[in-house]
Order: sequence, then structure tokens, then C-alpha cells
Amino acid sequence: MKNIVTCQWLNAHLNDPKLIIFDAGMVRPGKPGEYKPEAKLPNAQRFDFKKQLADLDNPLPHSMCSAEQFTQQMQLMGVDKDSLVIIYEDQGLFSAARGWWMFKAMGFGNVKVLSGGLAKWQSLGYLTQIEYSYNHHQGDFAAKPRAGYFIDAAAVFNGIDDEHTVLLDARGYQRYLGEMAEPRAGMRSGHIPNSRALPFVELLDDGEAKPLTDIKAAFDSVLGDQATLETTLQFSCGSGVTACILALFADECGYQNLHVYDGSWSEWGGRDELPIETGPCPTR
Repeated sequence: MKNIVTCQWLNAHLNDPKLIIFDAGMVRPGKPGEYKPEAKLPNAQRFDFKKQLADLDNPLPHSMCSAEQFTQQMQLMGVDKDSLVIIYEDQGLFSAARGWWMFKAMGFGNVKVLSGGLAKWQSLGYLTQIEYSYNHHQGDFAAKPRAGYFIDAAAVFNGIDDEHTVLLDARGYQRYLGEMAEPRAGMRSGHIPNSRALPFVELLDDGEAKPLTDIKAAFDSVLGDQATLETTLQFSCGSGVTACILALFADECGYQNLHVYDGSWSEWGGRDELPIETGPCPTR
């Protein structure tokens, strides 16, 4: 896959002078405490999209920061225009794709996700370290924001009745149906009208991506007659994190018009004036 590298590949390229490794892990929604993995990959730095790389003036969780903030932080962390960035997390695939999408949104293309994350890395017996590394090199990274990579509620609302636009919901199917309470207080249950369910967990096998043929088949099944590469795809989830997994896999499948709803259900489910639906997905 073009956006995903294996632990074996990364271990063989650890001495690449252009390599930058980021840990973009997070505590799963509804779980207490701070993100504190038991070990880190060699030379890994913390990619904190909840605080350091978030718009802290936005009441929604970990909203995308400004291009200026992103540029400043990446330069401080030693990222250059020609760096090779690898993003991972402690286990499986949950939040690393968020870091990948943030880089893509900032106009940086040489970024990959590590398949299996820290758990896979350790299972193979590769070296780790206890603390995060700090890069003392001042990078020359410069963000070049790409319009539409992150979208707001208005863009989603305007796409509800657009026959060329499909919104895919990455949450678990019971949450999509409205049969399970949301992990965040004050959220309505259900889904955005005309959206379709594609739970990200159905595209994974033991935390790693399923074969691309299986992933393509899942997109084809959910999209039906709209499974064309020209279709505009919007992605939503609980708070804009796992939606990026669908963006990652859609990109692997060749889809090009991709948009992540940054506020996702944290915003939509908390705003009573926005319409919701409950019940089954029309493609299931």
C-alpha cells in the first residue's frame, strides 16, 4: 500500500537521515487518564493533536490547528520539506491516520502510517526506548494548506441531498443505528441523514489493514452505484479521528475527492438544530 509501511520496512530504514517518526496515539474515547505508552519507537517524538497541534479556542475536541501553528510545531520538531514522516500509535490503527491526514491537509505528501503500530513492532522484537526523543534540528517545513481536506457542518449539511456526494460514518454500527449511547455526554444518538455506515473496524484484521481487495470490496458494497472514483466522499466519526482511517483507505482505493468532517458527531450530535436519523443503513 502506498500510504502504509510495515514494521519490517521501517526497521530497515531507521538510519535514513530524512526519517521523522511520530507517535500520534491517544486514549480511546470514554477511557480515563492520559496517553502513556509503555515504550516508544527509536527516535520517536510525540505528535499531540489534542493539545499541541489543536485549535484550543475551539470547544470541540482536537480541532485542526492553523497552518501557522502546524508549521511552527513541525519546524521545532525538525521536519524538513523533504523529510519522510512515519506516524504510528501504541496499538492497531485508531488515531495514527489522523496525523497522516493532518499532514496531507497541510500540503505534505511524504507521510506514511506504520502498520500495527507499537504492538506489532514489539511483537517482532525490535528495539524500543523509554522516553520520547527531542529533535534539536530546526526544520524548514512550510505548510501549504489544501482547501476542503477538513470540512465543517455547513459543508456536510449541503451535501446531504447532493447525488454526487456520500458521507461515510466510521463509528460502530450500533452507534450509527442510534441504539447505543454516545461516549461523550450530551450527544444525541443516530446518524447524519443519508449517510452510510462503514465502521472502520470492519476494514481491519487484528489492528492492521485488511488486504486492499477486501477494503475495495467494502467500499463498493457500501457505495453501490456511487462506487466511482469521481464520487465526492465525506467522512465522519465520533470526533474526527477514525474518520481519517476511512480517508486513508479511500485514498488507497484511488478515490480523490475526500473530505473529513472535523467536528464529526461531537459537533453534529450536540447541535439540536442539525437533522439526524436513526435506523439501518440502506446498503446493509
